[in-house]
Formats: sequence, C-alpha cells, structure tokens
Amino acid sequence: MSDYVQAIGRVLISAVFIVFGYLQFTQIGNYIANPVVMKVAAMSGGILSPTVIAYLVAAIDLFGGLLILAGYQTRWTAIVLIGFIVLTLIFAHNFWTMEGPARAANQAHFYKNLGLIGGLLFLITLGPGRCSLDHRFSKS
Repeated sequence: MSDYVQAIGRVLISAVFIVFGYLQFTQIGNYIANPVVMKVAAMSGGILSPTVIAYLVAAIDLFGGLLILAGYQTRWTAIVLIGFIVLTLIFAHNFWTMEGPARAANQAHFYKNLGLIGGLLFLITLGPGRCSLDHRFSKS
C-alpha cells in the first residue's frame, strides 16, 4: 500500500475524533449535562463526576485523534479508541432501545462507529505507515 494512502487514511480517521473532541471541549457544559454522561456518572457510584467524565471523553477524542493523525503510538492509541468506541456504542448509541427519529439517528451513529473500528483495526494490523512519527522513531 502506498505510504501516502496510509497517511491519508490516518488523516480521515483522525478527523472524526479531532473534530468531536474539539466540539466537546468548546461546549463542555452541554456534555456535562448529557443524559448519557449523567448515567455513567451514576453508575460509577459517585466516584466519577459528570464533569470528570465529560472532560475525559473530550480528551480521549481530541488527543487520540491527534496521536492517530501524527502516527505516534498508533497501535496503542487505536486499541484505546476501539475500547472507547465500544463503550460509546453500548451507552450512547444503543438504538435498539429507542423509537422514532432517535432510533434512526443513533443507528446511523452506531454503524458509523463500527466503520471507525474497522479503520482502527487496519491501523493496528498494518501500522501507521512510513509517513508517521512511529516510523521516524523506530529502530529499524
């Protein structure tokens, strides 16, 4: 595979995480009040506040996206992002429990996220390519 095609793939995958992370940080109040964030905070038994969860989600999105973009610690970052997406699928986009427009919107997000997992699995398997910090810092 062309090194440039791999780099373009990383840019496209990372864009989703970077944009959503940025939006979450700039609109953090909306995320703190999000019913899913409140539910997860309650499930933690009060150990994690909604504020902590909202900032953690924003940080995982933004910084995970930036690491994928740069191709630094790519495989580990992809593993973390897959775990994060799986939790998002379970808690936020569980369309099978919804009706009407909410079901349709969350079903679309669910399948988009499955596609992201597929792309991240390719990164884990193939690596970030030669146009990456991982390649630049490798000992080979």
